[in-house]
Amino acid sequence: MRRILLLISMISLVYAEFDKVATTAAPFLKMGVGGRAAGMGGGFVSLADDASSLYWNPAGMLGVNSITVSASHNDWLLDITHDYVGLILPGRKNERIGFSISALTMGEQPVRTLENPDGTGLVYNVMDIAISAAYARQVTDRLSMGITGKFIQLNAYNESASTMAIDVGSILRTDFYGLRIGMALSNFGGDFQFTGRDLILKADIDDDIDGNYSTDVDLRTEPWPLPLMIRIGLSMDVMGGGDAILSSKNSRLTLALDAEHPNDGPEHINLGVEYAVKEMVYFRGGYRHNYDQEGFTMGTGIQLDLKSRGKIRIDYAVKPMEIFGNTSILSVEFSR
Repeated sequence: MRRILLLISMISLVYAEFDKVATTAAPFLKMGVGGRAAGMGGGFVSLADDASSLYWNPAGMLGVNSITVSASHNDWLLDITHDYVGLILPGRKNERIGFSISALTMGEQPVRTLENPDGTGLVYNVMDIAISAAYARQVTDRLSMGITGKFIQLNAYNESASTMAIDVGSILRTDFYGLRIGMALSNFGGDFQFTGRDLILKADIDDDIDGNYSTDVDLRTEPWPLPLMIRIGLSMDVMGGGDAILSSKNSRLTLALDAEHPNDGPEHINLGVEYAVKEMVYFRGGYRHNYDQEGFTMGTGIQLDLKSRGKIRIDYAVKPMEIFGNTSILSVEFSR
């Protein structure tokens, strides 16, 4: 009996699903951008149709019909901020190109050592940055596809690491009440490996020989993979114009559902809803399932028609993080 129990225990250990949290680098690549998407709980992969689509799904750039620029600011935890700027330029009727830059920054931190745990008097900064260029094409009257190439760099004090990655995405618009199906693969690329002057030390290559010179040695850091993410989503206008289930000229009610599969954690479900009044005032809500510190989200927005000068939309969202308090995202988009 003991042998059977021991065998069962060993099999359980072999096939156990181990938590993969903190096994990738550049976690800022998983932080959503845009007040609209944040207010809807991140259920946005099939709904992306603005300048934030370079992050969520590059195929969504086909939803932009004029020059559009968007800026997003996220007051995150522990005095950390996440900023994003995206630009979409319409090419031919069925093509779009876009550019974006996102950065995660924090305030100055004191340099601490074992000899000076309270600080040496020096300070350092941390900044992670991603620069992207994207292309999208309308393949058929219902299917659009897009691809993004990006350069990613991490900087911490005197050390840095960089790599390249791509995102690919698609959006299919069906004839079932305008149901949209979106899919995106994000952050497929190389590994990070830090290098820098603080990793270069002096070492005696042979302690048995007296009087020899110390040699420069470069400490090797381990490579870390990117946070690969697969998203599949559905969205539909329950009320509104066009193919909506319920026809309405002045109101629109949109529902969205996303499923996420990261390579460094459990699967997530993101639910979102948006209610628009005359496409001028927006109310949003969302729920993020299977996250440690996240749950319900909420947001609002307003769009102003500047006539010949274009349109401007301002979106704001609040995302509670339980014991860490609330985080907020403000974004402004201008199209002309």
